[in-house]
Amino acid sequence: TMLVDEDAYSEQSCRVIARLAKEVVCEANALPHTAMLDGARRDSRLALARQTAMYLAHVVGQLTLNEIATHFKKNRTTVSHSCTNIEDRRDSPLFDLQIEFMEKQLRARIDDYRGLRSSEKKSVGAVDVFAPRR
Repeated sequence: TMLVDEDAYSEQSCRVIARLAKEVVCEANALPHTAMLDGARRDSRLALARQTAMYLAHVVGQLTLNEIATHFKKNRTTVSHSCTNIEDRRDSPLFDLQIEFMEKQLRARIDDYRGLRSSEKKSVGAVDVFAPRR
């Protein structure tokens, strides 16, 4: 039974990390959170936003390509292509700066989800400018 519970928690964590990655990217690109709900490509801006969310889920959220494929309802090879595409685009200093900003936001939200941020703030007394608005 313990193994099943661990798998269920892991599945929930993967779902939350994927959702947080989508939220961060939507907010950074002024897209509604519902923009990535369906699989429709719609336009290149949305496609790039979805690729960015998949990349962040992999790099920051440490999800495997298969986990990302499941939660984004995409093929594993599509996820791999997305991550490669975003990594290649990071050669642009402006794009890299945008990705760094989203990485920091996602990292903070994952920490909040895991309950780490509140204990760190109490011990250090720091203000986190990337903390999600409540």
